[in-house]
Amino acid sequence: MIDFNKTRQYTLSIRLSTDGFCFAVHNPNAANEYAYLPYRIDPLKPLANNLKTAIEETDMLRRNYGAVNIILADAAYTLIPKEYYAEQYEKEFYRQNISTPTTNSILMHNIVGDEQAVVLFAIEKQLHKYITAQYPKAQYYAAIAPLINFGIERSYATGKRYCLLHVRKRSIDFMCYENASPLFINTFQYRDTADALYYILNAWSTLSLSQTDDTLHIAGQSRHAKAMIKELEKFIQDIRVVRPAEEFHTTELARIDDLPLDLQTLIACE
Repeated sequence: MIDFNKTRQYTLSIRLSTDGFCFAVHNPNAANEYAYLPYRIDPLKPLANNLKTAIEETDMLRRNYGAVNIILADAAYTLIPKEYYAEQYEKEFYRQNISTPTTNSILMHNIVGDEQAVVLFAIEKQLHKYITAQYPKAQYYAAIAPLINFGIERSYATGKRYCLLHVRKRSIDFMCYENASPLFINTFQYRDTADALYYILNAWSTLSLSQTDDTLHIAGQSRHAKAMIKELEKFIQDIRVVRPAEEFHTTELARIDDLPLDLQTLIACE
């Protein structure tokens, strides 16, 4: 339950995606104080316009919060080893790896994995301007950033290779770690299950992973994830489903099945 008279004690997390928005409010010091709201958007309008409409329609979003997190689910990103990263060369790093022009974008970065690497990503200027006007102290995250940290933590715990597949409606995030260090991190767009399997199994082969000895952990949207599990079981013997309610115990939000794993992870790590 949320007491909207004390929202300065709460954190508002906003996840922006072309598939729809998610809004979550929680008290970092009280696991049972939370609210969650999925929000359907108009795909024909820019994200900034959709967010403006959402804020106008939703009282919860017009409150003053102690902290605000913005998660960009569809942001193109590139991963840079921390020792090679320099902020003054962000544009060069980004242009070298991503063909999308940055004329109408602002580059941002997240440091991940105990400062092992930097996730460099972009946000539209119009969207950033609107968010800044509404939430001046907002912190921005590429959705892949909390997932990278999640995988590293689980790799620490297992003491062996940890492979994580995060399934979304139109894309998959595939990550593999060994001794808490990333071996492979990438995001692929897919048209159907067969298309997704091509990318997954190609990465599995490239990394010389074993079909019998290595484990694939799968998280994400249930309908799409279930279809992939059914097919992947023909090729990989040990497949396990990531269940947020079992992974995160610091907030009741983890019991909401539809809450995206990147948002779950960001909230749990606070």
